[in-house]
Amino acid sequence: MVDSIVDSLVSLAIEKLAKVLEDEVVLLVGVTNEIKKLSSTFTLIQAVLKDAETRRLKDEAVKKWLENLKDVAYDVDDILDEWMTEALKSQAPDEGGVSRFSKKKVTRFLSPVINCFNYVVLRWKFASRMKEVRGRLDDIEKDKNLLGLRVDSGERERVDSEVRRGEIRERETGSLPNQLSIVGREGEKNEILEFLLGESSGEVEVMYAVISIVGMGGLGKTTLAQLAYNDEKVKGHFDMRMWVCVSEDFDVKRITKSSIESATGTGCESLDLAPLQDRLRHKLHSNRFLLVLDDVWSTNNEMWDKLIPPFQEGARGSRIIVTTRSEDVAWAMGRGRIHKLAGLSFDDCWLLFSRGALEHQSERSELEVIGKKIVMKCGGVPLAAKTIGSAMGSRRTRREWELILESDVWNSNDVLQGILPALLLSYYDLPPALKQCFAYLSVFQKDWWIEKDMIVKLWVAQGFIGTRDMEETGGLYFDDLLRRSLLQDAELDDDDDQKVVSCKMHDLVHDLAQSVAGSECSVVEMRKQSSLNLNNLRHLFLIDSDDAGDRDDKVDSDDAGDRDWATLYKAQKLRTLLRDSTISRVPNNLFHHFRHLRALDLSYTSIQKLPPTVGKLKHLRYLDLSWTKIEELPEEVSNCRNLQTLKLNWCLLQKLPRGMGKMIGLRHVELEGTGKLKYLPQGIGKLSSLRTLTKFIVGGDDEGCKWGELKHLNHLQGSLYIKGLENVRSRDEAREAELNKKQYLHSLTFEYDDEASGDDEQKRTEEVLEILQPHTNLKELRIWRYGGSKFPNGWLGQLKALQTLEIKTCFNLRSLPEELQHLTMLQKLDIWHCPELTSLPEELQHLTMLQQLYIRDCPVLEERCREGGEDRYKIAHIPNITIFP
Repeated sequence: MVDSIVDSLVSLAIEKLAKVLEDEVVLLVGVTNEIKKLSSTFTLIQAVLKDAETRRLKDEAVKKWLENLKDVAYDVDDILDEWMTEALKSQAPDEGGVSRFSKKKVTRFLSPVINCFNYVVLRWKFASRMKEVRGRLDDIEKDKNLLGLRVDSGERERVDSEVRRGEIRERETGSLPNQLSIVGREGEKNEILEFLLGESSGEVEVMYAVISIVGMGGLGKTTLAQLAYNDEKVKGHFDMRMWVCVSEDFDVKRITKSSIESATGTGCESLDLAPLQDRLRHKLHSNRFLLVLDDVWSTNNEMWDKLIPPFQEGARGSRIIVTTRSEDVAWAMGRGRIHKLAGLSFDDCWLLFSRGALEHQSERSELEVIGKKIVMKCGGVPLAAKTIGSAMGSRRTRREWELILESDVWNSNDVLQGILPALLLSYYDLPPALKQCFAYLSVFQKDWWIEKDMIVKLWVAQGFIGTRDMEETGGLYFDDLLRRSLLQDAELDDDDDQKVVSCKMHDLVHDLAQSVAGSECSVVEMRKQSSLNLNNLRHLFLIDSDDAGDRDDKVDSDDAGDRDWATLYKAQKLRTLLRDSTISRVPNNLFHHFRHLRALDLSYTSIQKLPPTVGKLKHLRYLDLSWTKIEELPEEVSNCRNLQTLKLNWCLLQKLPRGMGKMIGLRHVELEGTGKLKYLPQGIGKLSSLRTLTKFIVGGDDEGCKWGELKHLNHLQGSLYIKGLENVRSRDEAREAELNKKQYLHSLTFEYDDEASGDDEQKRTEEVLEILQPHTNLKELRIWRYGGSKFPNGWLGQLKALQTLEIKTCFNLRSLPEELQHLTMLQKLDIWHCPELTSLPEELQHLTMLQQLYIRDCPVLEERCREGGEDRYKIAHIPNITIFP
C-alpha cells in the first residue's frame, strides 16, 4: 500500500523544489531549468496517483511503477537536502567565529577565487545529479501513459480529493477521548471481578487460577482486562499486580523480566533466565498476586511449563488473566476458565460510532439513517465502530457519507487479510502527510509505548512536516491520530491531565500501518537480519535476539560485534536506525554505509564512544545518546549541520564539541542529568533556531559559553535549568541574558554552586537575583542554593501563571517575599533545607488554589507548622501538607 506514501513524497518534492527556487540558492541557468522541469513532471505524475492507487492492488506493473516513482522522489529529496546543506555551510561561522564570506577580508585576493571555483564545481555536480534523476522521472512519466493511468474526474473524485488534500481539521472540542471508557461490557466486567475476588475450584491443586478472555481482534479484550486490573477492589485484594504485554513472541525470559519490573515498578538488569526466575520467585513468595498476560499467541505447552514455576510460589487465591484471539492458546495456558468475548450489540456499536460521527453535525437526523447502515457493516467490533465514527466526524454532507457506505473497501478482506475494512476507510480518510506519519509508526514493536515528544521529532527529522512550526504541527498530527482512535491508551502528564505523554497502537492498527509501510519499515532481531528486504529498507528498529542472554558464546569481541552489523551494511537507503539492545560499540565504518540516515537512536546502550565518521552524516536530524557511557562527542559532530535534535540526557558527558555554534539547524538540545558537564561551548547564542535547551551553565572561565549568549535565545520553550549563577557578577551582567523576554519558557530553575560568604557577597547575590526576572508566563520556579537572606521584592508577585514554587538548600534565607498573595494560581509549594527560615507570611492563607505543601529540614518552621503550631492557621486550607522530621 505504497500509494499514499508516494503521494506525500511527491507533494514534498514539489514543495522543496519550489523552495529552492524561491530562496534563490540556484543561480546557474542549467540548474534552474532542471529544477523547473522536475517540478513540472512531478505535477503531471501526481494527477494520476489516484488511479494508480485503485489499480495497484491487482496490477503488478502499476505497483512496480509506484515503487520506481518512490525511489526517484527519495533521491530528489536527498539531492535537495545536500544542496541546502551546502547553503547552510555558507551561512554558518567556522571554528574561529568567522563566516566564510567574511574570510575574504583576511585573504583578500586568493580566498574569493577558491570559493568561487569550489562553488561552480559544486553546482556542476548538483546539476549533473538533477539531470540524471530527471531522466529517470521522464521515463516514469512516459510509462504512466503506457500503463493507461489517467486523471479521474466526477463527483467521487472531487470528494475524495478534498479529503486527500485536506489539512488536519481541529474538532470543536479540544478534549481527547477517554481511553478507558467502555460500552456494553459491564456484565462481563462483573463476571471477571467475581472470578478474581472469589474462590475457585482450580486452587485445590495449585495456588493460582487462570481465566482466558478469548475473542477476535478489536473486540476489546485488553480493555476489559484493564478495567478489571484497575478496579479499586482488585487493587486492595491482591498484594502484587503485574501486567505483561506478550504479543506474538512468547519469550519466557522477557516475560519473566517484565513481570519483575511490573511488580516492583523499577527496571531490572538483563540476566539469564535462572537468576531472573529466582528473583521473581522471591518477590512472589507468600504474596497473593494478579498477573495479566496480554495478547498471547503461542500454543506451546512447553513454553508455558517453563514460564510458570516462579508463580507457584504465590499465595493461594492468586489469579492469572490471559487475553488471546485463539481458544487453542487458552487451553495451552493450563486448566482454568475461558471467557469468550462476543461482538457488541448494534445499539452499543451505534453509541460508539455516534460519539465521534454525530456530536457536532448540524444535519444529524439526515445522516443517522446512513450512519446506522455503516454501523451494521462493523460486525459488532467496537474498534471498527469507534475508528470509522471518528473519521465520519469531519464529513458534513449526505453525499460524503453515502460514498463511505458504498465504498468497495468493505469487501476488501480478500486483498488484505486481517485488516478491518473500517480501519482501511479510516486510513483513507487521513490527509496525505498524516498517512505518511501513520505508516512510520510501524517502525516500533507492537505494544510499544510511543512517546509523543519523540515521535513528533522523528517525523520532523524525516521531513514529513514541512511547515515553519514543525513541532506544533506534529503535535496536532499526533492528537488527530488519537482522536481518530488510530492511537489509544493515552498516558497523561502527572502535572497536566490535558497533556498526552505517550500512547499505544492496537495490534490491528499496527498491522494496518505495517501493510501501508510495506518493506520500508521493519522491526527485527539483531541476529535475524536475513529476513529483511534490504534494498527497500528505510526505517529500522533493531532489538536483541531472544537467546542473547542464554548463549554460551556470548558476544564480547569487537569482531563478533561487527559481524552482527555486516548484513545491514547493504541497507544503503536506511533513513532511521533505532536500537533496543545492549550494544557496546559502534563500528568505525558504520556511517560510511548509512550516509542517508536522518535519525539515529543509540540510547540505553552501553557504548562509550561515537566514531568521528558520524560527521559524514549530512542528512542527520535526530541523534539520541541518552543513558549511555559516552563522556564526550567527537568534534566532527559539528559537521552535522542539519542536526535538529541532540539528546544527551543522563549520560556521562563531560564536554561538548567546540564547534557547536556551527550547528545552526539545532532546535533541541537535551542535557538532563549530565552532572559531569562543566560548561557549554562558546557560540551557543548563535543557534537562533533553538527551541529546547534544558541546561545552561554559566561559564566561569574562557572556554565556557558566556552568560550574555542567552540574550539571543528567545525562542526557548519548556524547561530551562541555569547552573552556576554565582558566576554572574553584577546587575549589569545579569541584564545581558534578558530572561524577561523568554515568554515560551514554562519552567525555570536557578542553581548556585557555591554558597555566598560574607555580607558583600550576600548583597551581590540578592542584587543579581533581583535582575533575573523571568517572563510572567512562567508556571514553575525553582531556586536552589541561593545565598541571599531574602528574595527581591517585586517580580515574584508578577508570576500570575506560576503553579509550582520550589525553594531548596537556601541556608541563609530568613524570609519569603510578602507578595506571595499575588501567586493566585500556585498549587504546589516546596521548602527544603532552609534552616534560617522561621515563619511563613500571613498572605499564604489567601492562596486558595494551593493543593500541596512540603516542608523538610527547616527545624523551626516545621514546629510552627505542625498541628497546634503558631503558623498552622496560615496553611489550614491546604489539602495536602507533608512535614518531614
